[in-house]
Amino acid sequence: MTTQNSATPAAALQARLARHRTQAQRLLEAAQAAMQRGRWTQSEELLWGSLTAAVKGVALWHGAPADAATDAARRDFLHRLGQQQRDRYIRDAFDHLSAFANAAEQVRERRRRVDYLFLAMDDLTEAIHRLLALIPAADSPAADSPADSTTPANPAPSPRPPGRRRRR
Repeated sequence: MTTQNSATPAAALQARLARHRTQAQRLLEAAQAAMQRGRWTQSEELLWGSLTAAVKGVALWHGAPADAATDAARRDFLHRLGQQQRDRYIRDAFDHLSAFANAAEQVRERRRRVDYLFLAMDDLTEAIHRLLALIPAADSPAADSPADSTTPANPAPSPRPPGRRRRR
């Protein structure tokens, strides 16, 4: 009976991680399709949902309280994670989303060309893909270990392999 109880939290964690990952991917694909149809506002909303789902999944895996429950908590978590991973796409993801919203408004007002929207979309897509790569898939070995036993709430950057020097 103990085995069943210990497997249940891990299975529940995996189900939640899979749900966040799937939702983020689905919303990102829908945002890209909306962009192709010229629906900038719809695309912005779908990108917001995709980024939020991806951040919730990563926060859940890292054991962040309540999966980064508020927008401010999600922003702070993502900023810290991006700094620790030395990844500007992750660190600046919400800034890219704001830039996308501003560019979309300027395109609607005919003050900016559409190609700026696609550049902002590329940055957001890259950030979301990098976040999704941090959420273990159900079939990966890392997926078997829950966040509370192996991963700190504030993830640290992984150390460099021995013998490799840092580039300057």
